[in-house]
Amino acid sequence: MQQPIHILRNSAMMIVGAWLMAGHASARTNRPNVVVILADDQRADYLGCAGHLVVKTPNIDRLAAKGIRFENAFATTAACTPNRTSILTGQYERKHGVTFGSESSLSLEAFAETYPMVLRKAGYYVGYVGKNHSPIGLSPQGSGYSSGVMEKQFDYWYGNHKHSMFYPKGKHPIYTNSTAETQVEIFQEGALNFLQNNPSFSGASDFLKTKPDNQPFCLLVNFNVPHGAGTGSMEQRPTDPELYRSTYRDKINAMPRPETYVAKKSIRDPKIPKQVYNGKYLKGYNYVQTPKALRERQVLTCQTVTGIDQLTGAVIAELQHQGLLDNTIILYTSDHGLQHGEHGLGGKVLLYDESLRVPLIVYDPRLPDSQCGKTKQELALSIDIAPTLLELAGVPVPAEMQGKSLAPLMNDTSVSWRKDFFCENMFMGQNYPRIEGVRGTDFKYVRYFDKAKDQHHILSLTASIEGEQPVYEELYDLRNDALETKNLAPSSTHRKVLEHYRERCRELVVEAKGGPGYPKTHIENDPR
Repeated sequence: MQQPIHILRNSAMMIVGAWLMAGHASARTNRPNVVVILADDQRADYLGCAGHLVVKTPNIDRLAAKGIRFENAFATTAACTPNRTSILTGQYERKHGVTFGSESSLSLEAFAETYPMVLRKAGYYVGYVGKNHSPIGLSPQGSGYSSGVMEKQFDYWYGNHKHSMFYPKGKHPIYTNSTAETQVEIFQEGALNFLQNNPSFSGASDFLKTKPDNQPFCLLVNFNVPHGAGTGSMEQRPTDPELYRSTYRDKINAMPRPETYVAKKSIRDPKIPKQVYNGKYLKGYNYVQTPKALRERQVLTCQTVTGIDQLTGAVIAELQHQGLLDNTIILYTSDHGLQHGEHGLGGKVLLYDESLRVPLIVYDPRLPDSQCGKTKQELALSIDIAPTLLELAGVPVPAEMQGKSLAPLMNDTSVSWRKDFFCENMFMGQNYPRIEGVRGTDFKYVRYFDKAKDQHHILSLTASIEGEQPVYEELYDLRNDALETKNLAPSSTHRKVLEHYRERCRELVVEAKGGPGYPKTHIENDPR
């Protein structure tokens, strides 16, 4: 019978502590296992090891202490579906073409080149637990979420499509027989079953298979918290773990308010002109309207991030128990960040650092001791995750991947590295404009396009390349204005800098597009 969650957590803390006290064991000669833990909407600063003053994440902090933490890690697009697809494919949204709200889905050909499928082809046993927000293939009804491709292509599937919610059982039948009721704990059951091959696990047995002992594995654990769909559906039920009922409640008034926070009623001059983006407040982002609402959202965020941390500890403990930890790579990240009222804005999508920046920690037991616990300052991107994992696993990286392996940085190898990167938003719903930008180490340039010129998303992918001009621009001196408070685009003093970044953006959007062809996607009402 499966152990209760609280017993697993206590055991996890003891085993993880013992792991920390020991040095790295010598790496095995066989290929390493891979575990990827993906949070949803988690800001880069919501980790203990990142300096957060309230949230407790001891297990993730220990991963950072034994691995590498990338201080300047970013999503290339700050929206769930496209960036989760970018993580899988190692490609910019501009290339893979799966845009949120566009009813597009990744083709089977493109899915075959995602990192879990490349690992599977190389002999890995691959498992998926939790939320999927990347549509793959096409069902008779025209949906990539109901195609059944992921259920068939992953050797182990204990997941759901679109939002999981905080209590997933009522929304997704696959979780009906789980012991737990809450999202993180249900996903923990699924992750531990993958590792334990527990024959008595009461999940959806049609999708659960036995992992061979002599086969390397890759496990993806994907959350729907601290995203508002997860935290916003929390009810503090009497049956919830104590973590979600009371933890951090005594710290609610100590929650750090962002320095550039502006409550809705206090907005005089919108950060972005209304004719460019009307700043409509969606119900899901109403936590930014008052300091009180923001503090409540911060408590829920801390609770669920600590929940993810406890799952991380349980996974580490199980790997240690089975003697697998010294041959398992563990990567922790988020699909993107989130605005907590900075500049009077909520949600993501926009290209301010609060939305783009993500946590990124890579633990590899083969790291030399001299590298363990280091924090790297180089620009690391979500599109780097796929090629990094493949290189660390000793598997060739497909030519279609646009990211760069982080392995040389992890090993402190001298290598030429990027000084800037392209970022974008192609989501045209909810009043958002199309946005392109260049985020460098010294400056950030952002340009916005006219919503009146919006067209089918597949055509919008090339609009700026073909000459469409922006209607609004921003330029920030990140060395002296890291919080992006003063737009220097109108400044005559910075005219040369502006021209440089305009040209750089034109270069990078072409590079991100990856060639003149169309993406390998299925498109509803395809205009091509």
